[in-house]
Amino acid sequence: MKNALHYYYGLTTQTIHQMNKRYSFQIDKFRYVLMPAERDLEELKQIYQLTQILRERGLYCHEIVLNTSGQILTYINQVSYILLKLSVKEDDVVILSDLILFQNKTKNIGDYPILKRDDWYQLWTNKIDYFEYQVSQLSKKHPRIRESFSYFVGLAETSISLFHMLGKKDTHILSVSHKRIQSGDTLFDLYNPLNFVLDIPSRDASEYFKSSFFNQPDIINEIIYYLTYSNLSEYECQMFFIRLLFPTFYFDIYEEVILDEKNEKELLKVVTHTKDYENMIVLTYQYLKSIIYLPEIEWLNKLAVNY
Repeated sequence: MKNALHYYYGLTTQTIHQMNKRYSFQIDKFRYVLMPAERDLEELKQIYQLTQILRERGLYCHEIVLNTSGQILTYINQVSYILLKLSVKEDDVVILSDLILFQNKTKNIGDYPILKRDDWYQLWTNKIDYFEYQVSQLSKKHPRIRESFSYFVGLAETSISLFHMLGKKDTHILSVSHKRIQSGDTLFDLYNPLNFVLDIPSRDASEYFKSSFFNQPDIINEIIYYLTYSNLSEYECQMFFIRLLFPTFYFDIYEEVILDEKNEKELLKVVTHTKDYENMIVLTYQYLKSIIYLPEIEWLNKLAVNY
């Protein structure tokens, strides 16, 4: 890999650390990571433009380094790589204030249509339809999925119904978000442009809280703090709740089980916490209803009586 770095980027380093498919090294005081691109070229072109604007705004996401041919992608042993020059101390763990800062600094960043992920209704409907087909074909092989799937699809369908009811607004503000940001992720992940998408500003926080919940079930005070200080519109608060309700955490594990990347027992980490999760959803629902409009959800109102 040293020869490839010198040939394609004109960089010389004595030491390269490999972890999985990533190669990290340091030249002078700067840290670099060479990693598989895992995004198509058209997306990467828009991501490259986006990073230039972000850096002009003073948000120093990792810099995409072009190769000696002026290209974003470099093909080494038939794998497409991208070189990042790091801008932060990458091992620091993301905290809530990092998300709020990132969210607010990246609003109204510009029009990058290929990166948009804000049509949740279509994305989620297609995903659930596909999963339901898979389960009908594979449920005998995965008894834990068969036992738990309907419950989590029910949560997802409530989210989809709420999104459809409140409507996708043509004029809503988008911010730079991430494919997925979770509790325990580092600043490397937060500022890694290969993770960037454009979405409704509350996307990242809702995913962060859903993953935080399994390590720290009592997070309602953090949620209230976020909703108080993140400068969200009513619509963005509504979308925060809708995404908080959608059980991404279950479907992420589900997909890995179907692909034989995880043992089905991993689902127990989710399934055994459903009551605590319901409690978090009910408390968030009650709080938001006290400050904004949310439609009446009968089953949540019934649960609220018991909490």
